[in-house]
Amino acid sequence: MNDDDLKHLWKKQPVTTADFSIDELKVEARRMHRRIAFRNAREYAACVVVVCVFAFYVDRFSYPSMRLGSILIMLATLFVAWQLKRRASNQAVPTTAGGQTWIQFQRLQLIRQRDALRSAWLWYVAPFVPGVVVFRWGVETELPIDGPFARGWLANLFVALVFLGIAALNRHAAGKLQRRIDELDRQAS
Repeated sequence: MNDDDLKHLWKKQPVTTADFSIDELKVEARRMHRRIAFRNAREYAACVVVVCVFAFYVDRFSYPSMRLGSILIMLATLFVAWQLKRRASNQAVPTTAGGQTWIQFQRLQLIRQRDALRSAWLWYVAPFVPGVVVFRWGVETELPIDGPFARGWLANLFVALVFLGIAALNRHAAGKLQRRIDELDRQAS
């Protein structure tokens, strides 16, 4: 095959066009914006609940490990709320924009959310580990046997599995966003 044959093949290949309209992209961007706003509001509400519950534990339990663990969990919660705002908050949806700008906006939003989800194990899960370990240590060693919390390796395994499950769900969600980014890239080229 020579250069002319290759040029001929290249010119004859089908041209791909976008499989979406700008209106569909606007609808998708606004829907994603609402989902993110709802998710973040739910997360912030959960942060308030966690801080209140562990503040109650600091007041209720006189055991040093449980108090320290509770304080560490409250600090982790505040850190996670800040990181959620910093990493995964909504960007303003453009009110009017040309077609390419909507594609770029949606792609950048998807990338921002994907990156936040990919790294969630680091900024969303890991900050809780020290506080939970110290708190659980207090439950196992300081709390009377008839205390209000489950004990033993099964209870601790359950807590670890919850952490791993949260990290896995975030990775899975990041993969779904990456597939949508790839789809946008294919359609836009």
